[in-house]
Amino acid sequence: MIKDKKVLITILIIIIATISIIYFINNKKYNYTNLLDNNSLDIVYSVIYNTQDKVPRININNKLIKEINQEIDSVYQNYLLYSPNGFSYKYNVSGNILSIIITAHVIQPEQTHYDIIYKSYNIDLNEMKQLSNKDVLNIYNITEEKMEFYLYHKFLNYYNELLKDKYFTKEQCNFETFLEEKNVDNLLDDNNYYINNNHLELYKYFNIYTDYNEEDFFNEDSFHFIVT
Repeated sequence: MIKDKKVLITILIIIIATISIIYFINNKKYNYTNLLDNNSLDIVYSVIYNTQDKVPRININNKLIKEINQEIDSVYQNYLLYSPNGFSYKYNVSGNILSIIITAHVIQPEQTHYDIIYKSYNIDLNEMKQLSNKDVLNIYNITEEKMEFYLYHKFLNYYNELLKDKYFTKEQCNFETFLEEKNVDNLLDDNNYYINNNHLELYKYFNIYTDYNEEDFFNEDSFHFIVT
């Protein structure tokens, strides 16, 4: 009996030690300090052009990163061509992945409301490689078909909630028309993935200004999906 207890205790100790090691590995912060171009700044810092705009600059001296920083500057310059209403970003380092999501509010010509432009960058700091959307999904073992299925049902939920709240009837607007009015021709297009503390998030803007006053139902959180 005593021997069995000792065996049980030993097994429990091994299990606890294994769980602790796995937790430590998964939660160990990636050390990117050796990559920094300027050690007095964080891996991403703000270039502030005016009081409402913060443009991200990646603090790494590398050919790929220089190209990404130049692209971000181009995104900002294009944003200024419209009626700008705020340019901001946030970033996160999850394991060896640097993830940045940019949010720009613009007012298009001949419009009175603002639209949102999202742009994300996901970079493998080990390989110094920019990840495609498919690469990001592969990290989470999510196929494009699964993501399409996920978004289909998210939009279907929005559609059913609008029906329930009597913004329109099925006769006025079926689900296919609903997606068309959202400018969602392909559920996998215009998806901006952001990895936040190892969780996968998606930012996807869609049109909310229709004849049914849907802008009263949707808000900015409606474009943000927590995938995992």
